[in-house]
Amino acid sequence: MIFDLNDLDIEILKKFDGSSNYFNPSHFNGKTIYRHESKFEGRLLVSDIVDDLDNVLLQHHTDENFLWSYEDARFINDNEISVCCCKRDKNDIEKIINVEYKKYNLTTKELTHFKTQNAHFEKHWQFYNDKIIYHVNPYTIMDSKEEVVFKKQLNWQPWIEKYGNPGLSTNVFEVGGIKYLLFHSYIWFSRLHYKYFVGLLRLNDDLSPLGYTINPVFEANREYTDPTLLNDLWNWRKTKLCEVVKYEVVFPMNVVVDDTNINVYSGLNDCSCVNIKINKFEFIEKIKNESFILV
Repeated sequence: MIFDLNDLDIEILKKFDGSSNYFNPSHFNGKTIYRHESKFEGRLLVSDIVDDLDNVLLQHHTDENFLWSYEDARFINDNEISVCCCKRDKNDIEKIINVEYKKYNLTTKELTHFKTQNAHFEKHWQFYNDKIIYHVNPYTIMDSKEEVVFKKQLNWQPWIEKYGNPGLSTNVFEVGGIKYLLFHSYIWFSRLHYKYFVGLLRLNDDLSPLGYTINPVFEANREYTDPTLLNDLWNWRKTKLCEVVKYEVVFPMNVVVDDTNINVYSGLNDCSCVNIKINKFEFIEKIKNESFILV
């Protein structure tokens, strides 16, 4: 891997506290939002989106037909966030009907619904001006009307053979005049244990893909988290309807570049919200010496 988290400055923003769980944060202009996980009727895990002070921005709820839960929200701008909306059958809450992707306006409290539902789980779209980066495999860009304007099957096989199928993770960010985004993948070790890897995709100025690093930027490891915290989380998550999956996860949600650091707001082992700080000039030097697979 290119960076070992043990060698980086990791700021813990929120973490599992024994009765609530926090992970997968996003940051924009001094504001941070979090995925807040709790138990529904003591038998199911649901999520809300909260701010720094635990004010609820989007709360799980039931309507006439469905139980809705909100996951992995990302800032698009000061007023809008994107969010994964998990829809369950109200009368059979074990059943996830699908996950729909939506925008939510923090000022008007209105959800924008999209027509695109090409997969059972629609997750992690990235918004860039009037474009939507929809997938990395195949790499797909849609316009604001959800029409595909670019689609290309990349040479992912070298990555897949080692690290699993790639999925989109972060917004586009720029360092040293070059555009990048981070993607994720995972491999299973057993039915309830899997590990995540984070890769770096370099983009042209028009957001089309150029290549990705052969080596992962990060590799997840349980050692990055206090073992007592992890065991407490696993015991808490165990319910009648939920088996405990023992993830090893670094999940980057969004990237903010300042004068000194690349700030990677991430979920860590599903029990912490962290800001992984990479010195910008160290990043430039390391990436300059990395091999890329051209796509």
